[in-house]
Amino acid sequence: MIKTLKYLPKIWTALTFLLLISISTLLFFGRNFQNLRQEPILNVLPDFYDHVSNLSISFIGYITIGYFGLMNDMKTKQMIVIGIAIIMINLVVEFFISFLNTSDWIDAVYGICGVMFGFIFLFTAKKSGFKLNDL
Repeated sequence: MIKTLKYLPKIWTALTFLLLISISTLLFFGRNFQNLRQEPILNVLPDFYDHVSNLSISFIGYITIGYFGLMNDMKTKQMIVIGIAIIMINLVVEFFISFLNTSDWIDAVYGICGVMFGFIFLFTAKKSGFKLNDL
């Protein structure tokens, strides 16, 4: 398995990936568990936990696909196309599939933000977070 990967993550990249997944998961579960909610966030965005699921799902999905894609030499253009696809799926679910969800443009914005935050991590990781696999 490791021999088939073109790149391997540097330690900081792997740890940051796990930290970001953990933070996003905690935020996601904060919508159902009061003790996980962060007061500083609520002071700025009182409705944050009403919409955080879109942000978390988009973010976790994007950085997971991107992280493993980068190990397999995914190009920046491919990374952008995946991000756009996730944004489009988010918009379709929010505005056109009403039996799954109540249409809410704020949810769509949170999903777009999740992809944007994910792109920042993936772009940074692509530039300096992986090393050539010489195993």
